[in-house]
Amino acid sequence: MYPQTHFLFSFLLGLVLAKLGVFSYKVAFFIAVFAVLMDIDHFINFFLRREDMSLKDAWNSCSVGHFRGRTFIHHRVGFVLLTLIIVLLYFVSKTFFWIIGFGYYSHMFLDYAHLNVLRIRGKIKVKEAGFKAKIGKFEIMLDMFLIIGIVLLWL
Repeated sequence: MYPQTHFLFSFLLGLVLAKLGVFSYKVAFFIAVFAVLMDIDHFINFFLRREDMSLKDAWNSCSVGHFRGRTFIHHRVGFVLLTLIIVLLYFVSKTFFWIIGFGYYSHMFLDYAHLNVLRIRGKIKVKEAGFKAKIGKFEIMLDMFLIIGIVLLWL
């Protein structure tokens, strides 16, 4: 999934909990930001494996699908390690517990859940200022529904 989908999905879920009084709207926003930052490991892995330090080359390689590098955060070891950290955060800071825990698990859910049950196929290629993206039609539709949900919750 692309960064905007991770942001919108976790922000919508965060808004639901903020509406219920679990935490503030500011925490819901930071949950969404953290969910996006989880994918920084793709870029770190790209920079470690290549001598090229170009952000544009890293983005294009990761988004178009030529480079599938993930660090341990997206695998079982990282899941267990971050779960332990999140449990410890519960006793240290409830705010960071929610931000890191909810941001991480919502991100992982989107990465590993196969939500396209309608089997909407096809991708749209976008190129702007040298940056490339190949975004699936399902993800675009999901983003639209998430935006509608956010607007409805915000009202």
